[in-house]
Parts: sequence; C-alpha cells; structure tokens
Amino acid sequence: MVTLPQLLSVSLLLRLGLVLYGEIHDQHSLLKYTDVDYKVFSDAARHVRAGGSPYQRLTYRYTPLLAILLQPNSLLPCFGKLLFSTADLCIGYLLYKILSSSGNSHRASLTGASLWLLNPISAGVSTRGNAESLLGCVVLCALYAVKQNRPVAAGVALSLAAHLKIYPIIYSLPLYLYLAYCSPGHHSFFNSRTARFVISFLTVQVLFLSLFYCIYGYDFVFETYLYHIVRTDTRHNFSPYFYLLYLTKYAPSTLLSSLLRFLCFLPQALLSLLFSLKYYTSPELCLTLQTVTFVMFNKVSTSQYFLWYLWLLPLLYPRLEMGVVKAVSLVGVWFAGQGLWLWTGYLVEFECKNCFLAMHGAGIFFLLSQCYIVCCLIVSSRNVSPRKTE
Repeated sequence: MVTLPQLLSVSLLLRLGLVLYGEIHDQHSLLKYTDVDYKVFSDAARHVRAGGSPYQRLTYRYTPLLAILLQPNSLLPCFGKLLFSTADLCIGYLLYKILSSSGNSHRASLTGASLWLLNPISAGVSTRGNAESLLGCVVLCALYAVKQNRPVAAGVALSLAAHLKIYPIIYSLPLYLYLAYCSPGHHSFFNSRTARFVISFLTVQVLFLSLFYCIYGYDFVFETYLYHIVRTDTRHNFSPYFYLLYLTKYAPSTLLSSLLRFLCFLPQALLSLLFSLKYYTSPELCLTLQTVTFVMFNKVSTSQYFLWYLWLLPLLYPRLEMGVVKAVSLVGVWFAGQGLWLWTGYLVEFECKNCFLAMHGAGIFFLLSQCYIVCCLIVSSRNVSPRKTE
C-alpha cells in the first residue's frame, strides 16, 4: 500500500522536474513557462532589498510580506517557485491530516490528498511562480486547527490568510460557530474558545496593519486591500457581471451606477451567511460552498481564483455519495462552461472581434453550470459518514 511519505516524494519530484523544465523552457522560448506575476514578485522583492517599497513596482498589489519572503530570489531566481511548491506539498499533507482526523481510512485520506498532490493544475500553477499555494496552506491550517480544538492557532492562521487575501474573512463565521457549538466542552455562542479565536485573529490583524502601515503608509492599505474591493476587469473576467461593468466602466458616476456596483456584493454576502448558518457543523463542506459561490459571483473572476476551492474539494471526496460517472460528468460540465467562455474570450482578445455579448452569454452559462455543480455537491453530501473501510 502506498504511504503518505511516498506520495509526497513523488509529488516533490514532479514539482522539481517542472521547475527545472520551466527554467530551461524560458531560456529557449518566447512563450514563457513562468507566470508573469512572478516577475512582479521578484521586482518588488528587489525594491524591498534596496530599502524601498514593493509598491514602487507597478501592478504589485499584494502584502509586503510576500516581497519579504522572496528576498532569496536575488541569489536563486527560482527560490520563489520552490517555496510555492513546498507550500503545495504542505497543502497535500494538511488534506491528509484533516481527512484522517475526521475518521476516514488511510486509503480514503490518501486518495483525497492525491487529488491535489498529483493534480497537474496545482503542480503547474505553483511551479510557474503563482503564490496562491501559500494562501491555501494557511487556510487549511486554520481549518485543521479548528477541527483539533485549537482556537488560538486557528485565529492566527485565519488572520494570516485574510492578510494575504481579503476573501478568507468569510470563513470566520462558520469556524466561530463550529468552535462555539461543535468543539468539546461548554457550548454557547460566546465562550473561552471563541474568545481566544477572536482575540488571536484581531491581534495578528492589528500587528500586520500597524507594522506595514507605519513602513509603507496608504500605499499598503490601498494596494493590499482597497484595490481588490474596487477593482473591475472587463476583458479577462469569468464574472457574470462582466458585461454590466464593461458597459458602465466609462459612464459618468451616478447614484445608480454606484448602487449597481454595491449590489454585486449581495449574492456573495447572502450565500456566505446562509451556508455559514446551515452547514457550520461540517466546516469542510461549508468552506467549500462558500468559496465556490464567492468566486462565482465575484466582480472579478479569473482562472487563478479557481484554486481557492480546488484545495478544498478533496476534503469532500470521502463524504460524497456520487458515482464515478456522475463525478466525471460534473468535471466535464465545469470544463465545458469554462471552455466556451475561453473561446469567446479568444475571439475578443486575439481576433479583435466584437463578441462581448457572446462572452457575456458564455459567462452566464458558466455561472449556471457552477450552480448545478454546487447543488449536486449539496445533495450528494447529505448524511454521509466518513469512509472507514480499507
């Protein structure tokens, strides 16, 4: 039987091979393997090393912490890719720990972890220099800490995740409710566990905000947080709101246009609240549903956002009452919806054809296909106990 160390070793070799391939490929091809954002990260790290601000690098809209972590890039240009690949492996390890601690068998837990570790999408993204795996690592740390009844560790991890990206803040309510009513000990909305969770979360947030605001000022606040709230992208966007935002992008600002932009947040907020209240007793399912619907209804939805729920989906594997044919068909529906949008996007971006309305229709179809998948996940997850059979 395959062991976890063996699976991690194979996954490590796969990623090392892809990093090496990427370095060779980039030297001999105009079409680079390395993600364009990786150069942005490296340039920001160089500015920090020179005593400047990472925001001197245009389009760097991330926490300064990332630029600080990538300081060794000056000596070893592929260091960041190795760091992100290591975080990738940690995600697989955490998936195994969460699944096994939930009462699943070694085989079921290993299968769930392999869905991430041997996934060519996850391996390709991290080895191309995308930093999303760092986020996935701390999100799963928060979930694992909650399942292990460690509220301080959960609060610290969730706060770090919310610092790296804003959206993990939506996980705070279901994790809080799980600690309040599902962890061992006295059950009440406010108790010692929830108090430690909230205090640790706020402490880390205040420390990061205070430190980086003192060093980088308003640039840090805007580029790390505010930009992602007001951001609109009308040309590389799976969002169902893309056409509306495209038509109103250059229109004079009015009360109606401002109201429309605000209303875009309502489906995300309402669905997040609904799933938190209904499914907090199963945080794996709750966080997955929250993330999928958050990405679906976000004002900006690009391909890298799909990773936000790809590292959560393996947690549902043991509890899904779903046949192989049905699972494969759902994957096919997801790829079909995305493929249709990408085809219309290609016509707009590379063929310069006026296909914006067709792209909008493809985006709506993709939204409906994801809604269908979410419904199937909910139905298939009902009253299913952990898989303990070998």
